[in-house]
Amino acid sequence: MPFKLTEEHIRSFFDPASRGEWAPFLAAIDPNVSWTIGSHKENLTCSTGIFNLQGWLEKVAPSLQLKLQGSLQMTVESLDIIGNKAVIEASGYAVQNNGNPYENLYCWIMIFDDVSGKVVVIREYMNTALVKEVNETNPI
Repeated sequence: MPFKLTEEHIRSFFDPASRGEWAPFLAAIDPNVSWTIGSHKENLTCSTGIFNLQGWLEKVAPSLQLKLQGSLQMTVESLDIIGNKAVIEASGYAVQNNGNPYENLYCWIMIFDDVSGKVVVIREYMNTALVKEVNETNPI
């Protein structure tokens, strides 16, 4: 029987992320995902480019995580499902190492595999200028 995308499925990995628990989120993603952040051009100062899961874990995640106190908390603000595609508007919050708040808005467009239910395509949009500012004002 083919996988049917539901709000419950999406919340099963986004709700823990709202508490800074990212393991369920990462487990929901296919290792060969095509994850586009903001642009096709890779620019790690603002976290843009196209990545698979391992590339995201090695290149994108550490650059922001090292500049924040604790884990980013990602909260779903709205969610729409169209077939095997979900459009998720979310807000992210953390405190930067320099004491300033990190408050970003995100739009996630996710496409799920019809059999496994894993995320196989992500198009992520956020304020990449804010990410660049965080990288420039929080030296390691």
